[in-house]
Amino acid sequence: METIEQGAATETLKVGADVVTITGDRVTIDAKHAMPDWQVREFSPMPIYFRDKKYMLRRKIAGEKPFAIRYFLEPWREGTPQGNCTFSYDEETVTQREAALRSGHVDDVGRAALVFLYPFLGLLWSRSKEKLRRFGFDPRTLTAVSIFVVFGLVLLELVFAKMLIFKSLKSGDVVIGGMLRAFTGVDALDFGFVVIQMLWFDIALFLLLLGDVLIRYSHHLHGEEPFWGFLEWLTVRRRKSPINIVQMPAPAVIHQEKTPEEPTGPIRMSR
Repeated sequence: METIEQGAATETLKVGADVVTITGDRVTIDAKHAMPDWQVREFSPMPIYFRDKKYMLRRKIAGEKPFAIRYFLEPWREGTPQGNCTFSYDEETVTQREAALRSGHVDDVGRAALVFLYPFLGLLWSRSKEKLRRFGFDPRTLTAVSIFVVFGLVLLELVFAKMLIFKSLKSGDVVIGGMLRAFTGVDALDFGFVVIQMLWFDIALFLLLLGDVLIRYSHHLHGEEPFWGFLEWLTVRRRKSPINIVQMPAPAVIHQEKTPEEPTGPIRMSR
């Protein structure tokens, strides 16, 4: 806190971006930005601690530029029932408020820039989508939209394949493929040591898109985390189910009573 002016009954000091004027036992705060949780309450006001003294918010009005709002604090009256929250006003509080506002502005700018890419954000992998929460994007919703986008690409691949087939029937030149063949305009890629037909790239793309739709949609219906991005399921190792070992109880020991042994020797008859 930096003291600006100090008189017999008035003291003016700077607290971060705010200016505080102390007149007797009353405090006036010209705040650069509003304190979002400070509310004027007739019943059960919330205590505000400043310089180890307890105050209550009595009034607030619009401030004069460059300040946004002016708060009027008065000493806490003993016996006043207080609310369930307490506030502390000091330079650290003002610094945290300004930092939160700057962070909020950055998030707003980031959200405005990313909203144009919204249909494709769900193609990002799960860890990247978790970082987008700060901009207000829900990973599960992004994933659902991206599944629809991939399904649209599957249909588009089929549409281009049909168009090329019809074009081949009309012209007599055999042209088979899909989006990649239509966009590139080449029949094959020559890598020097091997030549691969563009048709195989279109088939591979179609199978990957179709597999991604089926697997991610099934995973999405169960609502399970993480929310996979495009082809992220290829990196997921299948978990082996644990083998349940059933421990058999020890066999019960049956104790039999011993019967008197029968004589084994010759039996003598007596008259």
